Amino acid sequence: MKADLLTAAFAILAMTTPAGAVGLGPLSDEGVIDGPRKAFSLTLYNPYEESMAFRAYAVGIDNDDETPQLRVTILPPENRLGSRQSRRLLIIANDLQPGETYRFRLCAERVNPPTGVVINARVCSKLTARRLG
Repeated sequence: MKADLLTAAFAILAMTTPAGAVGLGPLSDEGVIDGPRKAFSLTLYNPYEESMAFRAYAVGIDNDDETPQLRVTILPPENRLGSRQSRRLLIIANDLQPGETYRFRLCAERVNPPTGVVINARVCSKLTARRLG
């Protein structure tokens, strides 16, 4: 039953993923913690017919803010996925101060887009970590 739900979820994800874009979900998540680190789990999905390498990286929360977020750890930051395969990523927001709300985007894209591709499509999830005061 769990495998059937997972298969259905990835079928829906594949239908909602723009052509030429990697799949990543959920597209937003938030959590509250009482310590200095908050972990998130995201799923990276390869919608292509061939094996591809993908990279994940953290940037600022605003769409025009490409500032690398050095307080974010991504495990693993690069992945090679077979056709229509997925992998869970562990994302950790570090050094949260008491009462702080930390927002960032976690983005994923192909490491090496095919020859002739002008735009390397990416998808980003918006994540919010809040530490209790």
